[in-house]
Amino acid sequence: MTAVDILIPYYGDEELLRVAVSSVLEQDDPRWRLTVVDDCDVPGVADWFAGLGDDRVRYLRNPENLGVTGNFNRCLELIEQELVVLMGCDDRLLSNYVCTVLAAHEAVPEAGIIQPGVRLIDGEGHPTRTLVDEAKRRVYAPKVRGKLLMSGEQLALSLVRGDWLYFPSLCWTASSLKQVRFREDLRVIQDLALMLELVIRGESLLVDETVCFEYRRHAASESSATAQSGSRFVEAGRFFAETAERLREHGWTRAARAARRHVSSRLFALTLLPGTLLARERESAKALARHAFGPGTDPTGSRRTPTAADFRRGCSRISDDRHGNVPAVTTPGSTDGADYTDRLKQLEQPLWKRVLDVQAPYRWNVRRLFGEREVLDVGCGLGRNLAHLAPRGIGVDHNEHSIEVCRERGLTAFTTAEFGESEYASPGRFGGLLAAHLIEHMPRDQAVEVLAGYLDYLAPGARVVFICPQERGYATDSTHVQYTDFDGLADVAERLGLVVERRISFPLPRAAGKLFPYNEFVLITHRP
Repeated sequence: MTAVDILIPYYGDEELLRVAVSSVLEQDDPRWRLTVVDDCDVPGVADWFAGLGDDRVRYLRNPENLGVTGNFNRCLELIEQELVVLMGCDDRLLSNYVCTVLAAHEAVPEAGIIQPGVRLIDGEGHPTRTLVDEAKRRVYAPKVRGKLLMSGEQLALSLVRGDWLYFPSLCWTASSLKQVRFREDLRVIQDLALMLELVIRGESLLVDETVCFEYRRHAASESSATAQSGSRFVEAGRFFAETAERLREHGWTRAARAARRHVSSRLFALTLLPGTLLARERESAKALARHAFGPGTDPTGSRRTPTAADFRRGCSRISDDRHGNVPAVTTPGSTDGADYTDRLKQLEQPLWKRVLDVQAPYRWNVRRLFGEREVLDVGCGLGRNLAHLAPRGIGVDHNEHSIEVCRERGLTAFTTAEFGESEYASPGRFGGLLAAHLIEHMPRDQAVEVLAGYLDYLAPGARVVFICPQERGYATDSTHVQYTDFDGLADVAERLGLVVERRISFPLPRAAGKLFPYNEFVLITHRP
């Protein structure tokens, strides 16, 4: 009779372990055996297991601490049944888990690994959603209706683009898992390393959409802690460089290129970088920046620095594979037509931008700069910053098509011709003015002339913020007319009679502007 070996390498919260064990005991299908391998020494745990009185449950305690990887490898030595689960000591099985994986194995016995459907829970056991998991589900995971069998380069390519598996929920055939060991030199990414090793050896993965596992996502996890500190990405960079070479040698060139770029891992590092900078965690910020912008290893083994184009190509490939090709955007020569508005709308479309909420740091920055002030957003475009300022933001733009989009989004915005006749055009009304990605679109004299026309609407002491792209961002748009750095913005401010307060490179240090297209010059001034 086929049965499932459920192995729990334990180190951590005693109460969560009891919850995990209880979820095994509550299985609808009795064809399972549970082994808990205790790598710590919490009083009372052994007595609790002794009191269960269930001969299907085995509790073992290591005579000395083996560490995370050592304890996982110890579990591999204890496999006895045909199917194996390496369950997290803080996760939960739904009552249908065993019957689901057994049925999947019977339906497709050639699959060496089974990924069943997973539900996400937080530290308190409540259903939750996180940025990481939404990216897994929406961007990287394949669309599955029923069951899907994957193998070979297709599977390797999918996983190196973004690891969408939930390792503790996987069910393995004993014959596949006994081929390998967890790598002692890895702390966090060893699950992906083991998985790719098996894929290279010819194992296949069966994805079953039946939800039967609850994966706990909480800040105390090892992966969360090391991700924030940056050490995760030091490990990841080394791993992807090695993996790119291994896949190239195996003849899987597309997967090798994806591993060399490791776009999803770089994007994840970028989402954490602003937080470490704001917290002044310099070493963590350096580790994250090195991973995001540092050199990759191409399939020939040479070293190179990734460019913004690498990010765009990588992200577009993710989108293309899932949703078909996106038409190329032709940058117009002017900013006042419908074609320019359409271009801005298309730039908002890539799914990775929405899933990763790439606007989060910029939204935080704009709200931090203006607080509760009523702000006039000059050159508001489609209303990206205007939405961050809502409901105290009023937008103005010369492009009537863009203003129409703003209004469709529920924002208050006017064309330059309309604004003067509106109720908002009263002297001294606004406590702030934002000119974001406006000045670089015109000669500097014209920028001064345009902005001077709005100064009368500002109250004394009103905060005025200018934002312009740095080198790489400036080069991405043919409608940009004059590159404007901190000194150029200060010149505009001086000619307008404004007082300069601060200069900020955001969201990354100044050096990143040569590679990262979304790094910005931010000049903070005020009206005397």
